[in-house]
This record gives sequence, C-alpha cells and structure tokens, in this order.
Amino acid sequence: MKVSELHAAFISELVELMPGWTFVKSSRHFKRTDGHVRWLFHVSFANYSDAFDALGDVAVEYVAMKKRVAIIGAQLANIAGTGYSPHPVSSRASAIDSARALAAEFQAVGLPVLQRYSDPAVALAALEAGGREALLISPLSNLHAQQLEALQKLCAPPNNSSKPTPLRGAA
Repeated sequence: MKVSELHAAFISELVELMPGWTFVKSSRHFKRTDGHVRWLFHVSFANYSDAFDALGDVAVEYVAMKKRVAIIGAQLANIAGTGYSPHPVSSRASAIDSARALAAEFQAVGLPVLQRYSDPAVALAALEAGGREALLISPLSNLHAQQLEALQKLCAPPNNSSKPTPLRGAA
C-alpha cells in the first residue's frame, strides 16, 4: 500500500472515532468551537518510504470578534510526560489500530487539557507563573509577553466607560 493510501485509511478511521468534531483536511486537524474558544486536535505524520508514524497535539484558540487573539497547546506525549510516542502505520490493519490508539490518547490526555485551558484565566495564571507548565502550553517563551497581554484583555472585566453618565437628579 502507498503511504498516501495509509494516510487516507488512518484519517478515515480517526474521523469515525471523533463524532462532533469537524475534520479540516487542508490542515489535518479536527476542530470544535464553543463561543470564544476553538479546540484543535492536529495530527502530524513522519513519513518513511512505505510507512509513517502519527502524532497528535492539541491547542486552544481564544477568539474575539472572529479573530484568534491567542493560542496555547502541546503535543500529547509531552503532556503525558512520555516524550516521543508515535503511532506507527505500515498496513491497513495498523492504520486502524493506530488511529484507535491515537483517539484513545486524545481522550485520556488531550481532552482534559482542552477542557482545563478553555478558561483563559487558567492559561493566564499558568503563563504568569512561568516554569514547566508555561513552557508546556507555550514552548516559545519569546511569545509569552504577547500571549499574556492578549489573555489579560480577555480576562479583564468589560469596559463600561461607554455608558453615559446619568444626569444629576435623573431617575
């Protein structure tokens, strides 16, 4: 089987295992949107001549006025603390088995991260604290200041300064 056919078999099985998620073929990720938060589950492939390894990562995008204002995320194996943990595919049968294994890893490891960091205040607190958790969800520390600023704005109480000041004596 060609590697491209193995990709198709793997993705086809994974789509079946991800009800309620939209698969975006061009980006090879699954997405789900809830209000001002978009969840992403991205699948990447390390290709070889007749096989590939599949890896997954998750991300939370914070959206305001239909634009991404910040994003945090991590590779599933890094979240689990297992390091490089590929799902090998070399046949149709292994494509199905590996898709199931990656879906299970997503449910056990990725989904809790998406749920936890859907609250921008939690992501803000992690980035403000710095350290291991901040580097896990945002490994490029040079972006932390920008992310902190965006998350602080998301967490700020609404600005009511546009409300007119009532006139004296008005009811």
